[in-house]
Amino acid sequence: MAALKKVKFGDRVRDILLDGLKAQAIDAKVEFEPIRTTRLHRFMVTAPKFKKLRPRERQELVWHIVSNKLPDDEQLCISMIMTLTPDELGGND
Repeated sequence: MAALKKVKFGDRVRDILLDGLKAQAIDAKVEFEPIRTTRLHRFMVTAPKFKKLRPRERQELVWHIVSNKLPDDEQLCISMIMTLTPDELGGND
């Protein structure tokens, strides 16, 4: 039997966020980076539809998605999740 490939934490959280946002009809891009010398990761989620949401609503949405799919101990490995529109990311807003 072939061994299952273990998905890295950042990739798994990215996929969870993409799937959860897609279920809300939000096309997004998720990038992440591990924080050196720690177990923490930073995530950045960009989506045009975030323009319709206040920053707090964006945060509630992404953290709701994460909290439904990741156990508490793994959620502690997320340092931050930034939520921006492409315009905000480019400095146009």
